Amino acid sequence: MSNPKNVDDLIAGNHDFWQQAAGVHGTTTEDRYYQLDRVIAGGTLMTPIEESVIARATQAPLDNALSKVAGLDILYLQSHIGVDGVVLARAGAHVTCADFSSVALERALHLASNVGVSIDTVETDARDLPESLHGRFDIVYVTIGAICWIDDLALWMRQVSLALRPGGKLVMFEIHPLYQMFNKRVPELIVDFPYGNGGLFTESGSGSYADPSSDITSTTTNFAHSIANVTNSAIAAGLRIDQLDEYVEIAFDPRGDDLLQQGEDGLWRLLLGRGPNPEDAPEGLPVAFTVIATKV
Repeated sequence: MSNPKNVDDLIAGNHDFWQQAAGVHGTTTEDRYYQLDRVIAGGTLMTPIEESVIARATQAPLDNALSKVAGLDILYLQSHIGVDGVVLARAGAHVTCADFSSVALERALHLASNVGVSIDTVETDARDLPESLHGRFDIVYVTIGAICWIDDLALWMRQVSLALRPGGKLVMFEIHPLYQMFNKRVPELIVDFPYGNGGLFTESGSGSYADPSSDITSTTTNFAHSIANVTNSAIAAGLRIDQLDEYVEIAFDPRGDDLLQQGEDGLWRLLLGRGPNPEDAPEGLPVAFTVIATKV
């Protein structure tokens, strides 16, 4: 699907949202995600999936997932307020947080200072990385909720490839496109988002995924990218897909709506449309995926 001629206006709306969100996230007791005190105290907000994909990419043991990042040059792309980047820096990595929000990067530097680590920051459009970032990194790290803000995934993947050294790896954890297709129940289940090929959805509202009660007001546009779009864009950019995994359970509810159900084990699942005998399909639908790819 081709995007409209006013895509720059759509991206400007997204930028405005992220500028506002960066000023709010992690600052209120209502924030359900950015619990920065935990990070400052020595903890992490990384989920087991994020830790496991880093461990697999660096050949580290799963019970000490960040043990092999020390000394690595890591570009945290679309880093927002840099929480995972600070955790990686504390584990010994040389971290550069890249984001198009100046407010987010200021918050990342402040968090790093509170934790007692050093990070670099670069304010940039992820679709057009400056030459100063080219060929510098062992890992480009991308975590959940990043590529839905990108209209041209092939262009974005080329930037990832440009940033990596030969043999460097893309390490990505993302929302599954099937899960993203479903709107919350209003009152019935609605499929209102495309599966892939850059299809888009624009909406206006208030609040954010981390703090729905915040006074943020915005008009944002998300873009759809299928599993095939992700893998083919990576291959076309000169990346070799080493591992692609899909997950039917996740440690947190990334959207904060009523679609996922939390089990007794604390994990969240997409248990929709399973018919009269749900016990016959206990796992539910995929909610996330990870990609490890190497620049060849």
